[in-house]
Amino acid sequence: MCSVEFDDAIKFVQGQFTDGLVLVVGSGLSAAEGIPGLPALAAYLQASASELSGEDARSWESIGTVLKANRGLETALIKYPPSVALEAWIRTKTCSLLMPAEKHVIASAVSGERILRLTTFLSRVLKPPNGLPILTTNYERLIEVGCELAGFHVDTTAVGDYAGAFDHVRSCMGSCRGVVSRGKTVVLEHFPRAIVLKPHGSLDWYRSKEAGLRSSIDLDLERLIITPGLNKYKAGYDIPFDKHRELANNHIDRAARFLIIGYGFNDDHLQKHLIKRISDGIPTLILTRTASEKARQLAQESPQCMCFTKPAASSGVTVVTAGTQLESGGPDLWDLGVLTKEVLS
Repeated sequence: MCSVEFDDAIKFVQGQFTDGLVLVVGSGLSAAEGIPGLPALAAYLQASASELSGEDARSWESIGTVLKANRGLETALIKYPPSVALEAWIRTKTCSLLMPAEKHVIASAVSGERILRLTTFLSRVLKPPNGLPILTTNYERLIEVGCELAGFHVDTTAVGDYAGAFDHVRSCMGSCRGVVSRGKTVVLEHFPRAIVLKPHGSLDWYRSKEAGLRSSIDLDLERLIITPGLNKYKAGYDIPFDKHRELANNHIDRAARFLIIGYGFNDDHLQKHLIKRISDGIPTLILTRTASEKARQLAQESPQCMCFTKPAASSGVTVVTAGTQLESGGPDLWDLGVLTKEVLS
């Protein structure tokens, strides 16, 4: 890559972090912090399948054949949709795998032993007065913790920490610092605020009396997370998933620019709106260790989209954009933490 081309890429990156930015975060960011991803979950479920019996055990045998062929958990659960009971087992095992890793990462971040990539990034970017939307398909709470450690109020759309009801209007008011006059207009002024939307649910969402609530306490109730497979599209229209999906799509439709981190573009809850806007020319930066085929296609075919990904056989960064693929040695700029330190310092 010549220096002019690389300089153009850096200028594009620096231009992303202004008003109208929306973040879309996938499992790649969590994996970089030590949270197991779908391959690890597939292996964990396969190793735990001896717990199943009867029809569920027979269903899992079919699912297991797809996993053994290395075609992925999502593909397996689409081909062989689980029963309600088997899906509940998958949900429970998912939480059993993720929560110890989540606890370890959060404890080390809160104690100061490590700094989360998102915290480093948020400390360097503009804090928009209307809040920074962060849309994620991840269940764990690294985003919420990373935002708080960067001094952001986290708007989860729920009111309360222990038996929090979902009410996105009241939740927004939680970051209000007062009333100010701007010319002849009186407006509410907010503390720095991150609006975290989770259309696939969260480890602190529970079902209680047929309604959803958010609690920071580990409750012995059904957790509201949508597991991979066809069933997630049906579940995505239930409360509170539907409101988070609606709000996420509203932010996508209003965005002036996107930063997409570790997201593979394999979820119809977000990508129908997202892909259209990227294809229409909204400036977009994609950061990912391994770019999916869809991410590469978007970067190559969209007017203002760049994908920073890891080179196949070296350190540094591969930049995919406008039908061109450029490579540079040096810092791993596809990593959010490295990009923040190298480009946003």
